[in-house]
Amino acid sequence: MGIGSLNGISMSVAVGGFGQDNLVPIEELVAAIRAVNRGELEARGRVWKLRRGAGKPVIVELVQQDSGDVIDLLLPEEVVRMAAGLEKER
Repeated sequence: MGIGSLNGISMSVAVGGFGQDNLVPIEELVAAIRAVNRGELEARGRVWKLRRGAGKPVIVELVQQDSGDVIDLLLPEEVVRMAAGLEKER
């Protein structure tokens, strides 16, 4: 299992449950991760990264950049909601 690249991905992931009705374009998830990473998190040396394992759901990890330690895990829909909340605050 590794941390997937945030560049050049063109597919959808299930969010909010499983099935075709709950698919979000991966580009939207990547944009949300980038939006949440901007600013304070990066200044603290922490970033959200996309993780995809074979046959497992997509997970977003909060990673300490200098050590690579995983601090927290979120489901994709939580990151999309966080990014939407940040956008409203701007």
